[in-house]
Amino acid sequence: MAQSFRLIAVAISIVFQISVPAFAQEPIVARALVYKGPGSCEEHCSESSADVAKLAGFEPVYVGPKDVDPAIFKNAAVWIQPGGVSSTVALNMDPVLKDNLREFIANGGGYVGFCAGGFFSTAMVGSTKNKGLGIMPGRSTLVKTTEQALMVDVTWAGLTRHLYFEGGPYFTFEKEDAVEITATYADGTVASARAAFGKGRVYVTGPHPEAPQYWRDYFKLEDRDGLDPDLARDMVLWAAGRPVIH
Repeated sequence: MAQSFRLIAVAISIVFQISVPAFAQEPIVARALVYKGPGSCEEHCSESSADVAKLAGFEPVYVGPKDVDPAIFKNAAVWIQPGGVSSTVALNMDPVLKDNLREFIANGGGYVGFCAGGFFSTAMVGSTKNKGLGIMPGRSTLVKTTEQALMVDVTWAGLTRHLYFEGGPYFTFEKEDAVEITATYADGTVASARAAFGKGRVYVTGPHPEAPQYWRDYFKLEDRDGLDPDLARDMVLWAAGRPVIH
């Protein structure tokens, strides 16, 4: 009888050891892939995008231009293309990665493009001869300004917001393009828009809602209504197909 009790105790112990770790495992946090490499600005554009990913509840993972292994997209919900120089990104990103990225979005992934990331989303990068991803309808065109950086008034979701701007695009579309315009500049041109690409979602902007305070400080810019991470966060959530926070 004593031996039977010992056998039962051992069996229970084995089951407990196997079961507890399984129940104790933390849920997998969806990842946000953030481009970091040539073409991403040295003023921490990738890092600012990663901060937005965290704000939206994702685990940011940096991806370089030569990361062609499709396994990088495992457990990823969204790709964030930061500000910088879009032509440099287009020329340095491996064609295989571009194809993998387009496939990821077409199969249900999200894409968020800030400034240069907006240029890179269209078929052609601005007025250059460099090809973009072609995941956003229409064209991206450089907004001409006399200042390197400035604060601009943007009507976003019906409200006027004062946003950091540095060499970003405006977007033009054809009537048949299935695009939702989410923000416009003071002159009425499109500052931000979103659209479907296959089963996925693409959200792009010319201004920088993700811009940290020290970008403003460097150029001695006054921001009337404060930082705008809520707009950047909501872009990421929408592109990833998550409920947008109000």
